[in-house]
Amino acid sequence: MSGIYVYGIIGAEPNELEGEPPLRIIGNGPVRVVAADLAEPPRPEPAALTAHNATVHRLAERIAALLPARFGQWLPDERAVVDWLEAHHRDLAEALDQIAGCVQMTLRVYGASVQEDQAPDPPSTGGPGTRYLAKRRQQFERERSLPEIAPLRDALRPLLRAERIERPAVPGRLRATAYDLIAREATDDYSRIVAETAPRLAGFRITASGPWPPYAFAPRPLA
Repeated sequence: MSGIYVYGIIGAEPNELEGEPPLRIIGNGPVRVVAADLAEPPRPEPAALTAHNATVHRLAERIAALLPARFGQWLPDERAVVDWLEAHHRDLAEALDQIAGCVQMTLRVYGASVQEDQAPDPPSTGGPGTRYLAKRRQQFERERSLPEIAPLRDALRPLLRAERIERPAVPGRLRATAYDLIAREATDDYSRIVAETAPRLAGFRITASGPWPPYAFAPRPLA
């Protein structure tokens, strides 16, 4: 049995790739797959995870627009890869345009438990349905923003090409994670702003890591 292991999606360039494992490009046009021949799906073991991550990082350093695939993307043959590309072509092309020339920085916010810093309830005007919708809207906006550290987010805003906010399913010391897409050349400015602003945010500990390949901005077919 032979199959195709996917490392990521690229555009029209480059046409050749070198390195270990032996890589090849599948597909024609502006959306193509970077892959390696692999007899069976890899097992989620430390060595395999490390090797996958190293290959993705190496590719991301050489290619201006790489949508990294998460570990374990395996398809049975080249026909299946081409069919998969055709099925998801639009989403992949849009994502490639978004991440071209960019890297991902990851910001994690730690602080007091959520119960100690609850956002105020929305105004109690209106009927039960109106109040319910207002509360749901407030929760929706909070889940997609970081009002706790607004000064830092405002300072970083000029650098952001896109952002994704995740709140943990179980509230705790980790309040949120922000995945920030920025231009490759902006990483020093990003780190400087975090270093200068984060210490002034009383009650929160903030860590920043990166630059990483833009895993958080890969569309659903890759994630």
